Amino acid sequence: MEVKAKTLGIIGGMGPAATLDLFYKILKATPAKRDQDHIHIIIDDFPQIPDRTAFLLGKGENPLPYILKSAKTLEKANVDVLCMPCNTAHYFVEDIRNATPLPFISIVESTLNEIKSSFENSKNIGLLATDGTIIGRVYHNIFEVERYRIITPIEEKQHEVMKIVYSIKAGKMEENVQTFEEIIEHMKFLGCESVILGCTELPILLKYFEPSLPVIDATSCLAKEIANFATGR
Repeated sequence: MEVKAKTLGIIGGMGPAATLDLFYKILKATPAKRDQDHIHIIIDDFPQIPDRTAFLLGKGENPLPYILKSAKTLEKANVDVLCMPCNTAHYFVEDIRNATPLPFISIVESTLNEIKSSFENSKNIGLLATDGTIIGRVYHNIFEVERYRIITPIEEKQHEVMKIVYSIKAGKMEENVQTFEEIIEHMKFLGCESVILGCTELPILLKYFEPSLPVIDATSCLAKEIANFATGR
């Protein structure tokens, strides 16, 4: 295997556990037979980037200058391509692309590509994500153009999703599993044929249970796209 992209830069820290999860999934997605076959990765783990959802709700500082600072840090480190394991921050994806000459691999576009190739019969797709991702229409704007219907939880269940996200950020995992299983069942009741885990904290829970609906792990979709890009597949 020949790695085409010399160095991948990850704008990370939103949150650190989600960044670590992406790194692990890139390793799994890369068809390496020896150390030298893996992708050269530089991670700028920057947890001080302000809360993306808080900003989109009008309650916090704009994270964009911090995200661009991270992108510029990685650019100066001579990376060849950028990515970012935070779905909500993809509200700023065009700002990032306009601020750097480097290619940027989007987690949202990677997820769309995966659904087109592996879930072609799913048109009613659930989205479990932060309030910011939903309000910012991060998935809606791209998926609706492709004639997919994005379904989000009712307000009460969405509130539970947010509690789970921030609980995982605080290092709490297994205590969220039962509530998360109930949310998946709720999405099934709403008519979802599959569900996108559109917050990079949520796929971390998949190791603890077997969901009752097909789920699309956005982090794994991004990792797969990165491996394909890097190896020229």
